[in-house]
Amino acid sequence: PPCTLDNPPSLWSGRAAADKGSMQPAEDLGIAEQARNCDHPQVAFFHLFFRTAAILTYIFCTWFSANFVRIFIVCVLLLAFDFWTVKNVSGRLLVGLRWWNEILPDGSSEWRFECADANQRPHNSLDSSIFWGGLIVAPALWTLFALGALLRLNFEWLLIDVVALGLNGANVIGYIRCRKDAGSKIQGMVTQAGMSTFLRGIPGF
Repeated sequence: PPCTLDNPPSLWSGRAAADKGSMQPAEDLGIAEQARNCDHPQVAFFHLFFRTAAILTYIFCTWFSANFVRIFIVCVLLLAFDFWTVKNVSGRLLVGLRWWNEILPDGSSEWRFECADANQRPHNSLDSSIFWGGLIVAPALWTLFALGALLRLNFEWLLIDVVALGLNGANVIGYIRCRKDAGSKIQGMVTQAGMSTFLRGIPGF
């Protein structure tokens, strides 16, 4: 499906232009000090909270309940909260990216991407590491869980894994494509600016 890239400045807010000079090496800081270096600590927390809670529920829920239907509902709700948070909040504030899939009047679908302007794009390396790390690690774990359930022929638990991979995978694909298209746009703008500067130096242009 066709893809477009938008960057309306009104969607991007927060302390994206925080002073990077105040950042200290993460290995020299404790967890509390590192959290203070996040531009959006609450967003970073919830970016990890729902997916971590879903994984922990999946692993340890049988210690507290043998009712699979109840476990399935709790896991799916946590996964749905995580999908919405990552898609609509944490991606926009932590890395300046946003994606969605739009259904056109003719019934076809179109991937649409938004990227913050250069002066509004977040520049906090800790926020970026938290976002991309959480985005990639969770689906990798769900893949392992799915393989384990498949080998044990435990199709009930495999159903949870499939739901998790579907929701997590949609965000992974969306943000990777969004980042790729944003990079292509930036590269095109740099090339165009360089060509314009070169042409202005030629007599007659």
